[in-house]
Parts: sequence; structure tokens; C-alpha cells
Amino acid sequence: MAIDITPATTGTNLLSQDAASLRQKWHKGALLAEEEEDFFQQFEGNERAPIWVQKDLSKGDGAKMTFTTTSGYYGEGQYGEGLFEGPDDYEKDDIDSFELNVDYIRNAASRSKRADEIMGLMDELKSMVPVKLGKWLGRTKRDNIMGLCTLTLPQANRIYAGGKTLATLGSADVLSWDDVVITGAAMKPLGGLPANVAANGTNPIWSQNFIPSETAALSLRLDPDYKTVLGSGDVRGRGNTLFKGGYPAIDGHTIIPHNALNHAGKGAVGSFLAPEAYLGLAIAGYADTARTLSGGGSDNADDALTGTGKPLWFKYFGGYDFKFVDTGVLDVSASAIGDVAGPYYAIIYNTSGTNAGKWGFVKYTTGNDGNSIDVTEFLTGQADGTYRKGTVGSVTWNAAINTEVWASGALIIPANIKGVPIGQTIAMGRAGIVRGYGSERAKRDIEMDNGNFIKRVFIMSIFGQALRKDRKGRVPAVALLTHALNRPGINLPTIA
Repeated sequence: MAIDITPATTGTNLLSQDAASLRQKWHKGALLAEEEEDFFQQFEGNERAPIWVQKDLSKGDGAKMTFTTTSGYYGEGQYGEGLFEGPDDYEKDDIDSFELNVDYIRNAASRSKRADEIMGLMDELKSMVPVKLGKWLGRTKRDNIMGLCTLTLPQANRIYAGGKTLATLGSADVLSWDDVVITGAAMKPLGGLPANVAANGTNPIWSQNFIPSETAALSLRLDPDYKTVLGSGDVRGRGNTLFKGGYPAIDGHTIIPHNALNHAGKGAVGSFLAPEAYLGLAIAGYADTARTLSGGGSDNADDALTGTGKPLWFKYFGGYDFKFVDTGVLDVSASAIGDVAGPYYAIIYNTSGTNAGKWGFVKYTTGNDGNSIDVTEFLTGQADGTYRKGTVGSVTWNAAINTEVWASGALIIPANIKGVPIGQTIAMGRAGIVRGYGSERAKRDIEMDNGNFIKRVFIMSIFGQALRKDRKGRVPAVALLTHALNRPGINLPTIA
């Protein structure tokens, strides 16, 4: 019996296939990757969800979606036989509106062409191009929401652990259960109602949603009050969160930590909730000269990735004019919010070398371009000068723990004026944020060059997001809790 060894898939029958189906696979792969990396996509839904999604396929470049807001009727009405006799007896409709801008966001990858168009499409799938571009798109959406909350929320929506201020936070003022409850209560008078966090088709679960970094959530898990809540309010037995892990919904509060991976790519690590970077070019000596912090760690130890057009290692740090997809560049120096406008402080913690375990402390104002930070003052054991200071902020030189010599790869983290590492937690209620999608979502385009040998693959979406506002322009359902961070693996002094 003859055996037919003709391959099931050949170049000929590939060419006869519908290229559109391969494009659909590309699009699906990109969308799945976008969803995986966009932390906030899990909160999307209707007006009862934390993120209220609006889709308008007619919207394109620079378009706007307008939302009309109104307030209720709060007059006294008429009792008994009272009559409505004049204009003042009737309720008046007070309205206002806010806008959601949507615009293009694009990225691209290029490679040489090694097969015909159909094989090229398949090669894209094999090389994970749609997945990597989709993940980039998801991270961009995530960063835009985190930036929206940390950089643009009004001062009235900003709460500080222990009832303090940014400048007075101490080491003990980490994320606690009390602060979670207080923040949730502070949102309610403005109309920050709990959102429905249940899966579609199930009974509603109403909750205020708290999004800390994993580092901040660790402090919460160690909080005695939180452990008591789990012990008395969670389920009995092995199903209790103390045994199975995770974070439950208790008393209308749900904790959903964001884990910012310390990835191996050449770009920013951490997040707006817990920024971090790693020193690129080592800094040594004691001279009273300007210092510039480069990022990238070992990838930039030679400083080759420092400069215009290079990776934005410090885009999550204070002082960077973050660029939003829908509204453009935010000038943080012009912000009316003191925490956003600066000045800013940072710790440079040596994790290796002869000064391992010792750290430096710096101040800067307008010197963060995202790629590097120009320092205005650095802590020193030498005589005071223009740049070097024996006291920076409220931190005074201590030779046992401080150093002016910083090795490549040293951890850089934001701090307050006292030298306490700082993080933030986002709280969202019902329809706290409005997210709009336009006519394109994860769309693929290609461009050929150099005699069709070079192929450029583009991903494109039209979207935008905004804080939902009431008739008075207030933000009723989003708050930002600022607190100290106890970072595992580093040894810093306890500051009251």
C-alpha cells in the first residue's frame, strides 16, 4: 500500500488561503496580549463598573466624546394645599459637561522580508510580533490611567496615611487597613458609590476597589488590623485568605494589587504606584559638581543609552512631563498640586560593590526628562558647596549608612523630604474613570521599503480616558492614598 507523504501545508496552498483570516489571528493575538498587560481592563464595564467604557466607531483622530452631568432636585416642594405659583417654586435643572478625548496611539517593529506576503504574515505570528506590540499597547493604556490618577487628581481627592502630609510621612505610615477604610469613607460624600465587581451574569458585588503596588500590599498583609479582619470577617477553615492567599472583599473594600515586573527589556521598570530605576553610569568622587542620574542599570553602564530619544527610565518619577495619549504632555511644573510640582527627592541604594548597603540622597526640581535626572543637591560628608550638602531636605549625613559613591545598578527610588520611600494606592468606585474607544483598536498595518526587503509592522488604536466629573467639576469616585513603602531587600533607617 502506497503512503502519501505530501505535506498537509505547502507554500502553494498557503498562497491560496485568505490572508484576512491570518490578519484576524494577528488581531486576536494582539488584543489578548493587550488585555493581559492592561491591568485596568479587568475593571471595564457599564456605568456600574469602576471603568465605564464608551465605544463610538465614528470617532477618529482628535475626536471628543461629551458627557453631560446634572444634579438632583433639592428644593422643599409644596405640602398640603400649597401651590406652584411662580418660577421660584419649580425645580431648576443645573447641568454641566466634561469631555473625553480620543486619539491615535501607535507603535511599530521592523524586520527584513524573507518570504512572500503570506509567509511573512505567518512569520509575524511565530515571532510574537502581535503579542509584543499588543502588550506594549496594554502597558500604555495602564500607564495612562495610573498617570491620570497620580498626576491630575485634585488635592481634595488626595489622602495621606495616618492623616499626615507627604512631607511628614514616616516609616511606619505604610498602607494599613484603617487607611483603606478611611479612604473609602472619604469618597462616599461626593457620590463615590461602590462599583459592581461581580462577573457578568452573576449577582452584583458592590465594592470600593483599592489598587496598591505589590510592595504596598505586603505591608497591608502584615498589618495586625488586616489580619484581625480576615480572621473574623472572612470564611472559616482552609478557604480563609490567611491560608489560601490573595485578598478578599471585606466590608465593601476589595484589594487588587498591581505587580510591576522588573522586566529584562530596555525601558522603565516599576510603575507610578511604586517607581524605581537602576543607576546606569556609576558615579564616584566627592567633587562639588553637578550630577546626573542615568538609568538602565547594566544595559546602560557605559551611558550609551542616555540622551534624547533614548529609553525613559524615569518616566514614573516626579518631575517628568508625562505624555498622555488623549491630552498630550502634562507640564507638571505648572501643577497647582504641590506634590506634583515638586521639589523631589530620591534615594540611591547600593546593592553591590564596596559600598553595598549604603545609600545616597538627592534633591532635584525640573531636571527629569524621563531619560535622566539632573540633581540640584546631593548628600555628602564633605564641606557644603553648590551641589553637595551635609543636609538635604531633612536628611543629615551619617557616614555609617550614607555614601556619595554610587555603583552601576544601584536602586533609585522616590522619597519624601525625610528620606522615607513613598508609594501610592488608587481607589476607584462606580464609574470612577471613563474610557473611550474609537474606530480602530489594535489594528495592524504594514509598510514595505528597500525594494520590499524591509517590512515595518504597525499597531494602531484610537482611545482615551478621563476622570468622571460631576456638575461642579469634582471627581466623585477616584481617590489617591499616599503612604510610605517598606521595600523588601533594602535596609533603611526607621524614620519617625
